[in-house]
Amino acid sequence: MVETSAAALEAALQKEADERREERFYWICACITIIDLATFPHLGFVAVICIFPIQIVALAALARKYADENIAIAIDKIIASICDRFGWK
Repeated sequence: MVETSAAALEAALQKEADERREERFYWICACITIIDLATFPHLGFVAVICIFPIQIVALAALARKYADENIAIAIDKIIASICDRFGWK
């Protein structure tokens, strides 16, 4: 009985840790979006084009570490579509 409850507690703890990591990723995305909305109107077009891909790549790395696998796959697809659009391999 003790082993079952210990296993249940461990599973609950793991679920809580995963949810916190995912929430941390969402907060990072929200903060980046707010900062972008505040700064992009004051930057030139070239600066925005340079910063945006860097942010997408950074979010992809964070998604692999913090977020759900589906979010990481979605960001990877966004990166692939950007690369296809510009002819990068």
